[in-house]
Amino acid sequence: MNLFVICFIFLMTLTSCTNIQRSPSSEMFDSDRVHRIQEIDLELSKFWNNDWTVRQQIFQNPSNSNTPPGPFDINLVKDPQTRSQIEILLSERKFHANQLSSKLQLREWSGLGPWFEGTFRNRLFTKEEVMEIKNLEDFELNKQPRNPFPLEHRFYESYTLRFDNLLPVENTPLAQDQDERRQKYLKARLECDGDIIYKSGFLFFGGERAGQVYEFNWYYNNVNAQKVRVQFTPRVNHCQFKFFDPEKSSTWTHGFELIDLSRVSTEWIKLTNQIDICARPQGDFGNNVTSFFWQQDYNFTTCPQSFDKMVNLRDPYISMNQKVLSLTGSPLQRKDFNSKNPMAHLDFSKAPRFDIIWVSSLNFSADFYGMIIARALRYHAEQGTQVRILVPEVTMTKKDKQILEWLQVGMPNVKVQYYKYRLSDRADGGWLDKFHRVNHTKLIIGHSSSNPKASFLITGGRNIRDSYIFSDTPVYKAYKYLKNYGAGEEDYIYYDDFEVELRGYSFVKSVLSQMLSFWTRDPETQRFRSTNVNITREADSDQIARLRALPSQTPLVRHIMSLPYFDGYQLERFYIDMFDSAQSELLLTTPYFRPSVAISAALDRAVQRGVKVKVMTRIHLAGDGTPQIAEDVNKEGINRHLQNVEIYEWTNDKSIMHAKILVIDRKLSFISSVNLNRRSFIHDTESGALILHEPTAEDLRNEVMNFLKQGRRITQRERISWINSTLIDWGDSYF
Repeated sequence: MNLFVICFIFLMTLTSCTNIQRSPSSEMFDSDRVHRIQEIDLELSKFWNNDWTVRQQIFQNPSNSNTPPGPFDINLVKDPQTRSQIEILLSERKFHANQLSSKLQLREWSGLGPWFEGTFRNRLFTKEEVMEIKNLEDFELNKQPRNPFPLEHRFYESYTLRFDNLLPVENTPLAQDQDERRQKYLKARLECDGDIIYKSGFLFFGGERAGQVYEFNWYYNNVNAQKVRVQFTPRVNHCQFKFFDPEKSSTWTHGFELIDLSRVSTEWIKLTNQIDICARPQGDFGNNVTSFFWQQDYNFTTCPQSFDKMVNLRDPYISMNQKVLSLTGSPLQRKDFNSKNPMAHLDFSKAPRFDIIWVSSLNFSADFYGMIIARALRYHAEQGTQVRILVPEVTMTKKDKQILEWLQVGMPNVKVQYYKYRLSDRADGGWLDKFHRVNHTKLIIGHSSSNPKASFLITGGRNIRDSYIFSDTPVYKAYKYLKNYGAGEEDYIYYDDFEVELRGYSFVKSVLSQMLSFWTRDPETQRFRSTNVNITREADSDQIARLRALPSQTPLVRHIMSLPYFDGYQLERFYIDMFDSAQSELLLTTPYFRPSVAISAALDRAVQRGVKVKVMTRIHLAGDGTPQIAEDVNKEGINRHLQNVEIYEWTNDKSIMHAKILVIDRKLSFISSVNLNRRSFIHDTESGALILHEPTAEDLRNEVMNFLKQGRRITQRERISWINSTLIDWGDSYF
């Protein structure tokens, strides 16, 4: 390693390390205090508890003196040195929060949006991205200019780009000439305007080198295990990668550009560094939903915002058409929807320009729904939009992945993250959790800084799969690359679902910032930075009256993001506090119903206060792709609450009620991806929009009542098989 590389690493270490012994200073700027609070929160997250059983005890017995302070792991806190570190950090955090609170004048804060915005300046975690070459034609130098590959090296402590040559090796059969094929390679050259760091040499004779040019023999990965990895110093803004086949040419024939993402998309760097300082007014709001909305104190929850418009997307065609309309500017023809035409004409003549489009779902299927969305996304990618897609690894079939691979061909600004949980050395699960835990957030977000009114957010229960929009089984004989559900290629049943579209630039921006923070999480520990900091301030009676009256003037909305085994199971606490705020009525729809012990206790408390609770769920889940035990899991939740809660069963045997709507006291609504079972609170990533607004609550209440009318009230206990009852007890946290 040469002297430059040593100096560079030393300087980066100095700038990225967090010194937990830092002394608080009253001379700091407010923005510096906020930045420091988030540094501290990230440091503290190393010590958070990941054990759900311990958190359950805390949720049920918050005054128990044997429980660790706050969300911290009791086993770590036992160590005197660790406890001392935590106490120092907490003390410094409190000091900075108090300094900020002393400057907060609630009269000067409208109640909408953050008190002020800050910027997070540290580079976070590690990341390795992969640039794959599968088809030579996509990289010919004499073709039209293609979008550059966006380098994310400025956002991470350690960023590596791996170049994979996945081209098929031509000519001689592998069985006859394996050694010859193993030695086939392309000549490659990476040239940048700043130094790059790469490995050079062979085995013990190799080492790291730095320079602006890296030339190498790029072997075919299908027959050679070569791994080409490169790191980029902060001086790198632009690179050119070129290659050719030495058996066919003597000069560069193929290649592509790489450009610093912060130069390609200024909005990206703003959103990924954004910190919203939320004012948390304290005072006598009473014990009600208004108090819950204003006084909640959760990480990963946006500040109160308003929205300009909400569109009800209960109807499947309206839902699909609104997505197409928001992405293209023109509607989807009803005849194309009815005929399930995946190649339906999409008119982009009025399409808005987006900086970033975010898509997250449990599925991204190779069918009508998936193809229409993929085609719309590809158009925007061609215009230079940064497109990010988050889906679980375990739900994606070979055909599903081929659709996303097509979307990425020639579009390196489209990046797909296949969510896969990795166990750490902490109490965050066993080997089964690696396959069980999935991304369950359902969001489509379009962000446009040039046309803020075009920005939109769609959320709810629907996944990107035909079974969420078509009640009859699609047949795709003419499209071999799509799933032919009609031929039994996959289980199929219609999910009667619900979602909404919300428009309002400030709200969309704050939610996208949340999701991009999650995108940049640490792949090993799942740690990621909250985009909000809550600052408490006492409010007088006049200020409380003003905030109470605000939702009568405009709808208020907040968005919550949950990663339960990392964030201290805050979603469970959120639901407990929300249920405890109910005073007269609590209505909810959920296809899966087995609340945790702590949430069940909150439901019991609500009933004891005189709250009328109604739940719509489903018992028979045939066609859902879930084992028979899932039905008995729902039965257990039903039996637990049958005596004090009105529980209704969805009776349409040709569909599964899949909506996740919660309405409390005709004032507060929560539209989310969350099922009221343990899996949503213990294992999966979830998200939702919390709305304080009586007209909106009334509209959503009508939707819940409509669902209830299509079911029957359950009045007798449901029978559970002995074997399933034993299995449910054995795998308590999985259901």
